[in-house]
Amino acid sequence: MACCKKIFILIEIWNKNGQPSIMTPILSTIMEPDAFKVYIDRLHSGKTQRVEALFSPGFLDVNEESLRFEKPIRVHGEAYIAEEDLVLHFSVTAEALMPCSICNEMTPIEISLPSFYEAVPLDEIKGAIYDFRECLREEILLQIPHTAECHGGSCPKRKEMAPYLKAEAAEENDGYQPFADL
Repeated sequence: MACCKKIFILIEIWNKNGQPSIMTPILSTIMEPDAFKVYIDRLHSGKTQRVEALFSPGFLDVNEESLRFEKPIRVHGEAYIAEEDLVLHFSVTAEALMPCSICNEMTPIEISLPSFYEAVPLDEIKGAIYDFRECLREEILLQIPHTAECHGGSCPKRKEMAPYLKAEAAEENDGYQPFADL
C-alpha cells in the first residue's frame, strides 16, 4: 500500500573539500523507491550523498499484532566511497508499538541507531545504484527488544500481578562450589 503524503528530500553531492557541488531538492512521496537509492556514479572523486528523509514504516513490512510501526522512520546521514567500498553512515530513529509484558497495553518503544554504518564492496553492487532499504530494515528490526514495559519500566499494574509473578530467589548455593575459596 503506497502512502500519498509528500515530503521534500534533499539530495546533496559534496566534493572532497566539504563544499556542496550539487544540491537537488526533490518533492517525493514517502514510499518512493528512489528515496532509498544511492547513486554510486555521483560519488567518485570524494563526493558525498546526503540523505535526510522520513520514510513510511510500510517498508519494514511488519504485519503482526504484537508489533507495529505507525510513525515515520527518520533517517539522516550520508553515503560515500572509501577505497573500494560504499559506506553508509546514518542516524536512524523510529518508534515501535509493543504490548507491555505486565498489562498487555500497547506501549511506544523508541528505537535509536545514532551511528549506523554499513560498508558494501563496490564489486558486489550491480549497476551504479545501491538500494539501502533491506539493510536499513534489518538493522531496525534487530534493535527491537524482546519485551517491553509501559511507563518506562514501572507498569502500574505490576502490584496487581505480583502474586502471580515468580519471586526472585535469594542466593542459596548448597551445591558443590569448586572455586568458592579462590
